[in-house]
Formats: sequence, C-alpha cells, structure tokens
Amino acid sequence: MSIRNNILFILTVFFICTFTRISHAQEHMNFKYLTIENGLSQSTAAAIYQDSRGYIWIGTNEGLNRYNGFEIKVYKSDKYKKGSIVNNYILSLQEDNSNNLWVGTNKGISKINLKTDEITNFECDENGNPFYKVRSILLTERGTLIVITQKNVYLYDEKNNKFTVALHEQEIFKTEDIVDIKEDKSSNIWVGTTKSLIKVDRNTKEIIQYYSDDSGSIIKDDKINSILIDKENDIWVSTSNNGLIKVIIKEGESNEIIRYYHDENDSTTIPSNTTKSMIEDNNGTLWIGTDAGLCKYLGNGKFYTYYSNFNDNSLLDDNIYSLMQDSTGLIWVGTYTGINIFEPNNKIIQYKSDPLNDNSLSSNIIQGVYEDDNGLLWIGTKNRGINIMDKDNNKYTRIYAGEGKNHLSSNIIKVITGSKDTVWVGTDYGLNQIDRKTLNIKKYTTEDGLLDDSIESLLVDREGNLWIGTENGINILDNKTGKIKDKTKNMLENVVSDMHIQEIYEDSEGIFWLGTYIQGSLIRLDAETRKCKVYKILDSETKEEISTIKCIAEGKDNILWIGTSEGLIKFDKKNGTSIKYTDEDGLCNNTIHGLLIDDDGNPWVSTNNGISKFDLSKNEFRNLSKAEGLQSNEFNDKSYFKTSDGSFVFGGIKGLNIFDPSDREELYTDYNPKVTFEEFIVMNEKYKDINNLKFSYSQNDIEIRYFTPQYKNNNLRFYYKLDGITDNWVSTTSNEVVFNKLSPGKYTFRIKAISQNGTMGKEYKVNFTIKPPVWKSEGAVLLYMVIIVLIIYNNSNKVKKLDNLVAIRTEALINEMETNKQLFDKIIKAERSKNNYFINLSHELRTPLNVISSVEQLISNLNRTEKGISKEKIDEYMKVMNKNVKRLLNLINNIIDTTKIENGKYKINLEEENIVYIVEEIALSVRDAIESTGINLIIDTNTEEKIIKCDRNEIERCIINLLSNASKFTPSGGTITVDIEDLGEKVKITVEDTGIGIEEKYHKYIFDRFNQIVDSSMETKGGSGLGLTITKHIIDMHNGEIYIESEVDKGTKFTIILPADGDIKKSIVI
Repeated sequence: MSIRNNILFILTVFFICTFTRISHAQEHMNFKYLTIENGLSQSTAAAIYQDSRGYIWIGTNEGLNRYNGFEIKVYKSDKYKKGSIVNNYILSLQEDNSNNLWVGTNKGISKINLKTDEITNFECDENGNPFYKVRSILLTERGTLIVITQKNVYLYDEKNNKFTVALHEQEIFKTEDIVDIKEDKSSNIWVGTTKSLIKVDRNTKEIIQYYSDDSGSIIKDDKINSILIDKENDIWVSTSNNGLIKVIIKEGESNEIIRYYHDENDSTTIPSNTTKSMIEDNNGTLWIGTDAGLCKYLGNGKFYTYYSNFNDNSLLDDNIYSLMQDSTGLIWVGTYTGINIFEPNNKIIQYKSDPLNDNSLSSNIIQGVYEDDNGLLWIGTKNRGINIMDKDNNKYTRIYAGEGKNHLSSNIIKVITGSKDTVWVGTDYGLNQIDRKTLNIKKYTTEDGLLDDSIESLLVDREGNLWIGTENGINILDNKTGKIKDKTKNMLENVVSDMHIQEIYEDSEGIFWLGTYIQGSLIRLDAETRKCKVYKILDSETKEEISTIKCIAEGKDNILWIGTSEGLIKFDKKNGTSIKYTDEDGLCNNTIHGLLIDDDGNPWVSTNNGISKFDLSKNEFRNLSKAEGLQSNEFNDKSYFKTSDGSFVFGGIKGLNIFDPSDREELYTDYNPKVTFEEFIVMNEKYKDINNLKFSYSQNDIEIRYFTPQYKNNNLRFYYKLDGITDNWVSTTSNEVVFNKLSPGKYTFRIKAISQNGTMGKEYKVNFTIKPPVWKSEGAVLLYMVIIVLIIYNNSNKVKKLDNLVAIRTEALINEMETNKQLFDKIIKAERSKNNYFINLSHELRTPLNVISSVEQLISNLNRTEKGISKEKIDEYMKVMNKNVKRLLNLINNIIDTTKIENGKYKINLEEENIVYIVEEIALSVRDAIESTGINLIIDTNTEEKIIKCDRNEIERCIINLLSNASKFTPSGGTITVDIEDLGEKVKITVEDTGIGIEEKYHKYIFDRFNQIVDSSMETKGGSGLGLTITKHIIDMHNGEIYIESEVDKGTKFTIILPADGDIKKSIVI
C-alpha cells in the first residue's frame, strides 16, 4: 500500500472514530402540527396558553387564535368593529381568577371574558402612558395580576378596572427594556430586562441586582429573553447569544451562577447560545427553545436536542418562540412556521435514519430484526443492508453488499435470525452466514443447493439446524456438516401445491408449523415421523380460504396465533379449530406483518394501520397508533423481535420502535376525557352562558356545541342523549348536535366522551327550557279548565237527557245483539250440515266407483276369450276408465280426510321409525315412474339411520304428495332431489326440483284448502290442491313444520322439519 493510501486510510479511520464519538443514536419523537393550513391566522406563534375550559390560545403576529381540537376561531383587531382586540401583534397570554383572558400585544392590552366572549381593551395607563410591548403577564399566588410593558410594571385594580404603576421612578428601567416577569416560591418577583436580572422584594419593593460571585460581577448585558423558576426555586434565564444561565439562590451567602454554552464539538450541549422560551414539565424536566431547535435538559450539564431537517416527524422549524404543556401532558412548541405538538413521556422509543449522521440507521425501511447474545440488534433494511445497533453505547455498525468476505450478497434484506456466534441473513439473492466476531460472511445460493435464491423465512431449530424457507420449498442447513439438504420437498409436495414458504415456526413440542404465501396453508410437520398434515384456515362467514400466512407464534393452552393477510387467527393445536379476528372485532388492520406474545400470553401484532394487542382477560383489542409514538402506522414483514429483557421491537416504513409491553397503561393515550360545553346556537344567536337557558316556543331549533380538551389524536367519540327525545345514547364524532322542532318543556342534554382506548369519561349535562306559547301557559290552562267546568255545569240537564237516550239505545243494541247471536248459531249449524252432507256424498260416490272398478276387472277377464271385443280396445278403454276412477277415488279420499282434519277427527299413530329408511323406500318406489318421464331422481342422505316418532303411512303420503307435485312441474331433462339431514334433535327432509317454479306472491296460499296455483306463465297441471293442504296438516300434527322456497324458471324446494321425539299435536281447523 502506498504512503498516500496509508494516510488516507488513517484519516478516514480518525474521521469515523471522531464522528462516532460525538454522535449519538437518535431517539425520535412524533410531532403533530397546527399551521395556517389548519386555520391559524399567521404562522409565528409568540404565545401559547390553555385556559380553564381547555381551549388552546395561540398568539401570532397577526391575530389571536382559539383552538378546540376541531376548529380555530380567530380574533383580530378592527378599529371599525366594536368588541375586537386592541392589536394583532400578540406577545403574552394569562387567565385570571375571574375567568378573564388577558392578552398582551405590541400596543395595548385586551381582556376577554371567557364566559361571554366580551372584550375590553386598555391602550394606556391612568396617566396616558401607552402600553407598549406587553411581553409578559403574571398572575401571582395571591391572585394579583401584574403586567409588564417595555418600561414599567403595572398592577391591575379589579375594583376600578384600571392599571396602576407598581414601581415608581426606577432609574434602572429608563435604560433597559423589560422582557419577562415571574414569581418565586417566596412570593418575590423576578424581572428580566435586556441587560440584567432583577429581584423585587414583594413586601418592601426593594430592587436587588444579583451578583455572579464574590468579586461583585453583575449578571448584565446578557439580553435576557425569558425567566423560569423551577420546582427547586432555582432561576433559569434564557439570553440572546449568551447561552443559558442557572441561578441557584443561597440565603445568607453568594448565589451560585452556572452558564451553559453551545459547543459544536459536543452534541450534549445546548444547540445554540441564543436561548428563548422555557418550561418545566410535569415530571420536572426542563425544555429550552432556541433558534436551533428544541432541547431537553438531562441533568449534569447535558442536553438533548430534538430537531432534524430530514425527519418528517420533527419540528416544523428550529426557531422556537414559545412553549406550553397542556392539561393532558402534551407540550406545544411555537415556531416561526407554526405549532408543533408532542408527548414528552412517550414510552415508545423511535429510531430513524439521519442522512447526515452515519451513526444512525442506514434506511428507515426496516426488513428483518434479530437480537444476538450480547444484546446487539441486527436490523435489516429494504435496500441499505444491515445495521448493528448497540443501544447501550449509542453506536451503529453498517454492513453493505459488495465483493469480498465482509460484504453481503445483496442490500435487499428479507429476514434475519441467528444462534450463538452466527447471524443468518436472507436476501433476495441468497443466504448470508455472518461470523459475529470477525464479521466475515459466507454466501449460499442455488449453486450451493438452495431451492431458490429469494429467502422468505429462517428458523434455527432446537438442534441448531437452519431451516430456510424459499419460494420453491424448504432447505435445511446441517449445523454439523454445513451442508444444505432438501429433506422436506417430497413430503410437502404430497400434501400441498403451494411451495412458497412464508413462515417457519417450531413449537414447544418440537413440531414444525409452516405457512404458505399463495394458498394460505398451515402445515404441521413432524420431523421425526416425517408426516405432514395440512390445515385450511377458512373464513368463518364466507368459508373462503385465507390467502397468506405471514407469521406464527405459540401462546398458552396449546394455542397458535397466526398472522395473515386477512386478520388474526387463534388456532387450537389439539382439535384443529380456529377463530378469526378482524377489524370488525377491533383489530386496527387485517394485514398483519409481525406477531409477538407478551409474558401474559397476549398476542401483539403489527399491521398496516398500527399495532394491536389482544387482551385475553377482556377478550378485546387495544391499539397503538402514530399518536402514541409509532414510527408510522405501517409496518413490514419479518420486522419484529422480543428481546432478552422482554422489550418488543417492531420495524416499519419509517424506522424502528422499541417498547416494554409490560408498561401497559403508560403506552396508551388513556385518561378520563372531559367535555366542555362551548355554546348554544338558537336562531343564529349564540349563548355562551348555557346554564338553565329559557327559550320561547318559536326558538325550538337548537344547536349545541361542545369539545374535549384532548389534542393528542382525533379518535374521540361522544355519546349524547336528550331526555324524553332520545332515550338511548347516540354515538357521534362531531362536536355539535342539532335538535329541530322541539316541543315546549324542560330538557336535560347529557353527553360523555370515550377515549381512543375505551375509557369512558364522566357524564356532563345542561338543562334548558322551551316555554309554551301564551295560549298553552299554565294560566291559560287554568282558565280553560274553569270554562270547561262552567260548560259542564250549565249543560248538566242536557247530559241527563242524553243519559236517558243512551239507556234506551243501549237496550235496543242488546236486543239486536241477541238477534244476531241467534242468526250466528243458525249459520254454524248450517255449516255443520254442509260438512255432513259432503261426508255422505263422498260415501255415496265411493261405493259405485268401487263397483265400476270391479266391473273393469271382470270385463278385462272376459275379453280374453275369442268371442270378445278386441283386446287392445278393451285394454285401452279400461286403462282410461281405471285412471279416472282412481283419480276420482283419490279426490274423494282427500275430501274426506280434509273434512276429518277440519272436525278434529283425523288421527295419526306415532311409533319409533327409521325416517331415513321410510324416505328412501318411498322415493325408490316411484323412481321408475318418474324417470320414465325423462326426469332424473336423486336420493341424497347424509346419514344411514335416524330414529324418530312418526306415523309411517302419513309420512309416506306426504313424501308421495311432494314427489307427485315435483314431477308434474318438472320438464323432461330436469332433476328432482330428495335429501335427508340429521339436525340432532330434529331431522330435515327436502324435495327439490328444477321445474318451472312458483311466483313468490303465491307462496303464502300454497297450503290453503282446495288451492291450485294457476300462473299465467304455466298451464294447469291438474289436481285438486288438497294434497299440499293434507301434507301441511299431517306435518303440523307431528309438531313439525313445512315451508316452500321457489323461484320462477329455477325450481321449487319443499322443506320438512320433524322433531325426533315429539307428541301428537291436535289437528287445527283449516
């Protein structure tokens, strides 16, 4: 190697080492934004404040903005409009104890009554001095409102509604502009100016300038921007170009002053010497806004800066003007280009790529995650190789594709696993074996025995062998010989055609479970017995097969959890049954990429729309989204791992997330959501004070607006009801509800909100009244009652006369009813006589018909002699006669039977019978007759025997009636199907044909007495219509049911349901 190359090599190593020393693995936060696109009047947010009702107020260079999570209301100065604010250049905001919001501007002060929205302006003090540059407003612990202007400090006199000068004739303020004011725990007032830090003794009004050390150096010429007094009563001072100052007050001795400056060679210092706004959050952490980003004080003089121009989820701008923490813990960051909102206590850590920092992920598109025995994370990417992340030391090592023993076969990583000193990396171009100690890489391709170069899944089994899933099957790499073998292809090809192995999993019993990509097959493989069994996971509703199995994990109680492209599957290894969970059950998305099991056995899945945990104890899902700190809502395949300390790692399209699933509640945005009533709107008039409002009867269209002071996400849902109007709770995501045409009365409107993760808030209510019109008032009603009483009294005689007339008429009606009753009895008797007549007539008809039938037999015998008429003619006539005689005889029998049923005299005899045998036998007995007409008869039974209580003869009669009907209306070439199905305590018999069908409008009459359906689309096929009527009542007497399903030109299906062990039901009059 040349000297020049040696020098370049040494310089490169030095640079890398130096860069690594000063760089740190970035933990990122998700920011939400509020900009002019969302309705802000202007982007520069100089002041942010949350009032007691939950509104967020944002002061900009062009107006004041009030935000409720749904919409922004803008307040602007307009000298021609009464009730507008005094100036548009907003500098400070503060609410007092009387629910007034004080607005400090560049020229004047505005007071907004938060209950009525009324605005009062103050442009100058009682001596005419204008209020210029009101940068800070302080409400003391005692409730005193103190306002600073550019040159003075004022106290607000609430009684006289005016401001008075608090500090008179102070020379120090003549040469310095006042910029901030704060109160410490001892009620002393601290004033920051453009040149010094001043303490004003609350009791004596004495002004004290503080010294930095015993030499007498004054904290001055620091051009203070803001002051913060922390929970320890230490004073923090932000400055322009002089860094950050901390003053530790020590009673009776010199105060300690600590200065923090930016060091470009140390990323743990403040990012700039120009520090601006500051807050101390609920956990006591100090946040400092600078002109180079937002930083967090870590303690011991160390800071961490959150800002990156290349991070889509970072700050809109690095110039921080204002900071505020709201009631739910969110921090609001005002910048030059809008508002940034983030959760400071997020338990979900993000890791992202920084193009300007080699000590970060090489790409945000994660593909494959594995933790080795030393706790190092091996992180694959879609197109930028592998990252080895040392979280403890904040260091990254990258491995890329290339020639040589230290390079991968491809930068497109698909899956990573490992064991002991080896890490296995599957790519789109073969398998890579990495020695963890030397980082030497051995490559395997199809030339070495792989079935395919595209590696889809990897598993190191309990014997140390590597299972390699490809698009064409499975290879096994023997850990002893290092040889690649194909031991499973023959086994798999015998049971499944889809050889694209997407997942390989070994359960606690040493059984291997394989998931395929195309057909979604779940394959159980026993390596010892070399036996395979395939399970088809079916959709419980559609019965369609799952298309892709992506991941498998074993839970408790012999349960396999399976992530698919269509939901989460709970699979029971013992009986092979499965339950499918989808987004309809609460799963955040049906496409599952990763699956991990926590220590309680609960499955967690990464999807295309967040992460879902299935809580087994509650049988419900809890979801995480980008709002809780996820890198994005979309994740990738094979990018999940449970680390040795129990943490979960999930990779997606915009980086990596790591979190502890045992934190449970701390992971979620969970709290009791509060509801704030905003206003009532009635006939375009707005009411801010909404308690016990009263409206006239014409003011009965009411709009109620509300919101909840929760700004982390927009997934809140409200439930409301108006007593007497909506008895049940109504769900909505809107922040307004409208009720139209309400009747006069007293109303109570109730509302509550539910958070994203199911926490239901308390109920809030408001009462209002709609007064009735004058003619419906209580006085009017009383007057009406008096008038009615007088009318009743004056007409009492008429009432008595009417009573007499009613009595007479009532007697006449009673007599008429008695007459009608006698007539009704006569009709009943006549009907019974008619029935008897039909019975007798039937008997009279049956006797001669039997004789005719006997004669027909006699003639047939005689005709066989030589002297008789021709045999062919006699036979022809006799068949016609016999056919009509039997038809008439059957009709008469049916008439008799229907009459018996009508009179309740029809009897059936129940005995234990094999219903399958009965149906099959009767169907077989008519098969030849039916099939002779060109109709195909199919007898399909799903069981060989089913014993029920029934009357065999009557059931046979029913089946014959149905088969006869079907054959009449089924053309040649059609099919009649008889089916029997065992339903446990019942049995189902169906007779289905492919005939002409029956219009739906006739279905309800099909079983009526003497009914024969005549459709315009078909010819009458003959029959009395009594067959179906008798069938219906025979089935009814068996305590069964019969119904029809039919469609014109497609066919008809009759279904009989019979109980297995039923009693006789008395016949019902038809």
